[in-house]
Amino acid sequence: MESEQAADRVLAAVSRSLRNYSFDFQGAKIITGQEEGAYGWITINYLLGKFTQKQSWLNLISANQKEATFGALDLGGASTQITFVPVNSTIEAPENSLQFRLYGEDYTVYTHSFLCYGKDQALWQKLAKDVSSGGTLRDPCFHPGYEKRVNVSELYGTPCTKRFEKKLPFDQFQIQGTGDYEQCQQSIPELFNSSYCPYSQCAFNGIFLPPLHGSFGAFSAFYFVMDFFKKMEKDSVSSPEKMTETLKSFCSKPWEEVKASNPKIKEKYLNEYCFSGAYILTLLLQGYNFTGSSWDQIRFMGKIEDSNAGWTLGYMLNLTNMIPAEQPLSPPLPHSTYVSLMVIFSLILVAVAITCLLIYSKPSYFWKASV
Repeated sequence: MESEQAADRVLAAVSRSLRNYSFDFQGAKIITGQEEGAYGWITINYLLGKFTQKQSWLNLISANQKEATFGALDLGGASTQITFVPVNSTIEAPENSLQFRLYGEDYTVYTHSFLCYGKDQALWQKLAKDVSSGGTLRDPCFHPGYEKRVNVSELYGTPCTKRFEKKLPFDQFQIQGTGDYEQCQQSIPELFNSSYCPYSQCAFNGIFLPPLHGSFGAFSAFYFVMDFFKKMEKDSVSSPEKMTETLKSFCSKPWEEVKASNPKIKEKYLNEYCFSGAYILTLLLQGYNFTGSSWDQIRFMGKIEDSNAGWTLGYMLNLTNMIPAEQPLSPPLPHSTYVSLMVIFSLILVAVAITCLLIYSKPSYFWKASV
């Protein structure tokens, strides 16, 4: 939201409403992009069990070792976040560093949120950049036969498109899809400024990005878009090359054919899959510096153990301190082991009782016999 005053009024109204409920409401706020990225990182690693030690007798005799965590890649409509624990690398930009202590382990996390680079705002940026005074925009990122009218005031009504704003002699313009993936892909890198980097290495727009390390969980729109293409062909997202082939074929399909093949998907989502796929591929490879060899380290996640991957669970866990700062001194016994030990202990007690009864009953028997 562009107006801080308007945002404050919305939060005040939300707070007044929630205080009418019986739960302990402690206030509403807008989290920062850095926090959103960090909470997403907490969520996926918590659900994957990366913060807890596996409970086994082996842990009692072996030294504790910190388990490698997953990095987190989040893509929304307005922004995208990347968060991970760098290895053998200094975080050169202090504003991109966060500290956590979880289960007795310290984590130094790199995180950054790229505002205006969510898939929806990236599309608006592209349209604002490409529209001209002709009144018709022939766009390669939409299917052949696709047409849509766009209000200029709506296009330039977001802060993300201000840098491309220009005076146009009309209030509306028309998009006509041409369905050319290669032209579409070539137009997307112009949204990123890769010419300036004040650090040893950067992502884009002069933002520091340390060398990527380990596996990454990609969720939210990363997952939804890739899952759409994966349903078309199982290995369609297995490599950048395969993804490129899939997008070339999909983007060139006539709009009426695409609608007929996907009747259950709303048109407002369906018409953007060509752009979204091309944008994600460009963002991962040219924005976040993934390569063909490191592509295998990305796991597109919808749910983990029946829980949604996203920042909300991580926020709740952090807010309620449900992840302890220290690991328990000793792991509790599993229920089955506890029951087994209790049964064995009971049998031992019974055996001892019977033995004692036999021992103390023998003298009495012999005494009676001698009399």
